[in-house]
Amino acid sequence: MYRPKVLVIGSGGVGTISALSLSHNFKSEVTLVVRSDYDLIMEKGYSIVSCTYGELIGWKPSHLAPSVNDAMEKFGPFDYILVTTKNVPDGPVTCEEIIAPAISTGKEVIILLQNGIDIEKPMLEKFPGHLILSGVSHIGSTYYHGHVENKGMEIVFLGDFQKPSSNPESRLKIEEFISIYHNPGFNKVQVDEDVQKTRWEKLMYNSVFNTISALVDLDVNSIQINNANDELIRPAMQEIMNIARSVGVECDPTFVEKFIHIGDGLFYSPSMCVDMRKKQLMEVEVILGNPIRIAKEQNVYTPILSVVYSLLKMVQFRLKQDRKMFTINQDDFRGNSDHYPYIFENKYKNIK
Repeated sequence: MYRPKVLVIGSGGVGTISALSLSHNFKSEVTLVVRSDYDLIMEKGYSIVSCTYGELIGWKPSHLAPSVNDAMEKFGPFDYILVTTKNVPDGPVTCEEIIAPAISTGKEVIILLQNGIDIEKPMLEKFPGHLILSGVSHIGSTYYHGHVENKGMEIVFLGDFQKPSSNPESRLKIEEFISIYHNPGFNKVQVDEDVQKTRWEKLMYNSVFNTISALVDLDVNSIQINNANDELIRPAMQEIMNIARSVGVECDPTFVEKFIHIGDGLFYSPSMCVDMRKKQLMEVEVILGNPIRIAKEQNVYTPILSVVYSLLKMVQFRLKQDRKMFTINQDDFRGNSDHYPYIFENKYKNIK
């Protein structure tokens, strides 16, 4: 019996649990791309403590690969490409460039199980004619040096971001993928007829708590101790709802209080804050940059989010400098400081 081949790109807390979920019922052949810790995982496998799958020592999927090129050469071609890696379009390489080596037949279904808004458009432009599915994951899962701590049941919403879908195969492929991903009692995976609304509603949390915690280097509850709920969090979430409304999406207003209290007492640091502490590039543009750009196009007033975005871009700038993605030549910036952004854009235009 033929089993669909699935390539999972991104081996952090979300990607590893995705690979585990796909492997659990033996309905698919799973290849997981592991880049930085490939030698470690190849030798010892993952240690996983999961609220649903239990404690696993030395776990591996069907195949491991150090790169997409290697995965394609040894185990491809693939029916599904599940992208769970962080989406950093202003980083050294885009998600479209990362998955490109796995595109060969023209029939691959690309599934974006990532944060952010408008992440599907660049993928569709790069791979026209491909079916691009959009997924939203709710899961508490973190990865560090071969160990995965999964504290929350995985809930995945999967749909076609185009309404109505321009691809007649869309619903069939969504249902097929759910059939190989879903493990009753272990995770919840469901068709989402309005996945963009689900994305906007998740953004109400990510674009506010994720960004502010990364900016001030504090966990969520420590932010709230400092009266942020009334002064920043609630009004910033309202700004996201206003942006969404400007493009025809009505977010559920009850999500404001749900997200404000979802982490009560946990002193939890969101992923963007963790990335900042690790000096890793953050998902600034897809989580906050894209909504701000939409707000400007639609003339939506965003006083809080605009300031947070401007400051967070500076933090990202510092991270890029630390990673030696560029080195500032101070002689380039001797004139009027109002011109500095244009000088940087022109002289350093090849730097992301």
